[in-house]
Amino acid sequence: MTKLNEKRLINDVRCLALDMIHEAGSGHPGIALGAAPILYTLFTYHLNIDLNKSNWCNRDRFVLSCGHASSLLYALEFFVDESKYNLNDLKNYRNIYSKTPGHPEYNLENKIDVTTGPLGEGVATAVGMAMAGKYLESYYSDKKSSLFDYYVYAMVSDGDLMEGVSYEAACLAAQYQLDNLILLYDCNGVSLDGEIDENYIDSIANVYADIGFATYYVKNGESVKEINKAINAAKRASGPAIVIVNTTIGKYSKYEGTNKIHGNLENDDYLEIKKELGHEEKWEYDKNNTAMYRQEIKNRLEDNYKDWFNLYEEFSANLDEKQMNTLNSIINNESITLQLDKVIDMDKLFTDRDLRDINYQIMNVISAFVPNFIGGSADVATSTKTYLKGKEDFSSDNYAGKNIAFGVREHAMGAILNGLALCNLRVFGSCFLAFSDYMKPSIRLAAMMNLPVTYIFTHDSILVGKDGETHEPVEQLAMLRTIPNLSVYRPGDHKELIGSWNEILANASPSAIILPRGHVEVQEFTNPAGIEYGGYIISEVKKSLDVILIATGSEVSYAMDLKEELMKNYIEARVVSMPNIKNFLNQDKEYQNEVLPKGYKKVVLEFSNDPTWYRLLEADDDFIGVNTYGKSGDEEDILKELELDLASLVIRIKNNL
Repeated sequence: MTKLNEKRLINDVRCLALDMIHEAGSGHPGIALGAAPILYTLFTYHLNIDLNKSNWCNRDRFVLSCGHASSLLYALEFFVDESKYNLNDLKNYRNIYSKTPGHPEYNLENKIDVTTGPLGEGVATAVGMAMAGKYLESYYSDKKSSLFDYYVYAMVSDGDLMEGVSYEAACLAAQYQLDNLILLYDCNGVSLDGEIDENYIDSIANVYADIGFATYYVKNGESVKEINKAINAAKRASGPAIVIVNTTIGKYSKYEGTNKIHGNLENDDYLEIKKELGHEEKWEYDKNNTAMYRQEIKNRLEDNYKDWFNLYEEFSANLDEKQMNTLNSIINNESITLQLDKVIDMDKLFTDRDLRDINYQIMNVISAFVPNFIGGSADVATSTKTYLKGKEDFSSDNYAGKNIAFGVREHAMGAILNGLALCNLRVFGSCFLAFSDYMKPSIRLAAMMNLPVTYIFTHDSILVGKDGETHEPVEQLAMLRTIPNLSVYRPGDHKELIGSWNEILANASPSAIILPRGHVEVQEFTNPAGIEYGGYIISEVKKSLDVILIATGSEVSYAMDLKEELMKNYIEARVVSMPNIKNFLNQDKEYQNEVLPKGYKKVVLEFSNDPTWYRLLEADDDFIGVNTYGKSGDEEDILKELELDLASLVIRIKNNL
């Protein structure tokens, strides 16, 4: 009987990856040539998936943190299962509308759990996936077995481990003893600009061993046997593991071992590499060897889902109806149908307290109705008020806890939340708005992948007090609102806050709630339903419409105070609350003109410098915002210093009418 030729198959993977790069005229041949044996070994001997059910909840997850190796991943996927990626897909690499973009990020239908273009993000996302696995295992296990016992494998590069976010997340992985997490480190000692010893002196083995990772070293990165042995050992570790595989970037290239092959494939080099690997034609591969390989993969995987489903039926037989519904909602990633204003007794909300405190109450109601609601803060839960009462802390001793203490690690928090959300959990994370900048890369990826991650950013304006400019957000609202597919809510009181959460729960997409540090006055005509429209009238004029005041968040109360001061000057103002400007801009023109009719003066009051507002205004002076950093001082003094006190605003509006 003919035996599978592994070396030939690995070289076929390499050559198809090179063909893709050559055809596209761009890509990263260095890692495709050097790391092919790593991915081959993982997919051939370890990765437990179902070929026909890409979204199987207990599949092993593979994270390609070094997303520039996408050609390698696509080529290997072709050999594993041609039904997901065929030769035409490979030929269309990096073309618009193809199934094979340069950095695929997330495409579960086509077996892409997640890749990450920004280096380091994938490491932290993998930590989140591993945490999700432990969390689910804690709820759905008995003494004999578990419905959730998957591994998370992440292939990482030198660049991934240079980024600080990977170290932040690795520390948490070690602290939580995530024995279902294995990093496969393509250690070739070269980055885009040159050899890493010029700028990177850390010993990865020592660093990761010191923080609690089991470390394994593969001297020969071409040896499937050595790589396989190391992965097997890593799977037996009592905590997270890293397998350090010594590879040669651009193996077989005239530039092998140098940065020149990282993102460059010269035609003569391409032809010589193909010749060295026994390939004469483009898109050539051994079809008989491939058929044998696919059959071996099929034989290894074919009973995985069936065995799991039998276990699922045994386990679910002991669950009551509520427990069964919860389990199935997680497995199937079902939508949440919860109208908070229908289940919350408004009379029992502490509406005289800060909006953060009211949000705490609301989140705990959500937790009671949504079992897979989990999250935490970057060491500021006592300030952001995002702790789930009675739900315990997530830890190595209690994976069932729903409160995650991320420590002062905003960036890792953001990426870990993405990993949790990718495993069908509904997640939240919180910190001060000024420090949302630390989370920008992971927020951007959540928006690309349309993940149900909710960010709760508090201390939302220059009026946070005496901490000074570093703690007083100015440009962050603009940053968040300009991220495509991110919904940003800045509610003016508890009614709008409830409406914001209603939308967030129903839409299952990335969202940010922006809250003040202090108390806001409840307005008579605000309502939860107004959030759907983004902006709506909360106070009308009595006789003549002289000016329209548009405000968000805590500035809504300020706008109402300004309305009264303007009335003393015989100026009548309509007040419009606009908690979600993107929602408002998505309304039809008829509604927009009803709220903001043409021909009338419109003034925006928001303590930010978000240029989005100019889409609604006719003159620069009509935006009453902040175009400088704040000051350290009392609210009253800051407002006077920046000429945002009511007396100054009345004069400004009168002069501009």
